[in-house]
Amino acid sequence: MKKAISISLALVGTVFITSMIINHSSALPAAKDGIVSRPIPAGVMKIAEKSCVKCHTEGGKGMAQLHLNLSNWDKFSPEKQAGKAKDMCKMVSKGKMPPMSFREKNPGGTPSQEEVKIICDWAQSYQVIKK
Repeated sequence: MKKAISISLALVGTVFITSMIINHSSALPAAKDGIVSRPIPAGVMKIAEKSCVKCHTEGGKGMAQLHLNLSNWDKFSPEKQAGKAKDMCKMVSKGKMPPMSFREKNPGGTPSQEEVKIICDWAQSYQVIKK
């Protein structure tokens, strides 16, 4: 009888400790593929404020927000942040963003080559971190 109670208590204790470990690790922010979620750096955000936020934030253009809503950046998974950063680099490098209609209305809103390099360097900084 005592042996059965001891085994039962040991089993309950093991289940309890295991569930605590699982719950604790699931409450931590996930760093999938070793990529850590992080905010947009101030230098990149300064460029984005000039060239992107009019359309790519809450209250901006609907289609632009579907592709990238900078208001939700902190809610994106690390993988999504990395992908969006790389997409930003690709679009400004090819001259597809900001669109021609925005450039015509906001001549100072087009990022310079130096600013494009800043965006692309930031996008490339999303690397897999080996544990």
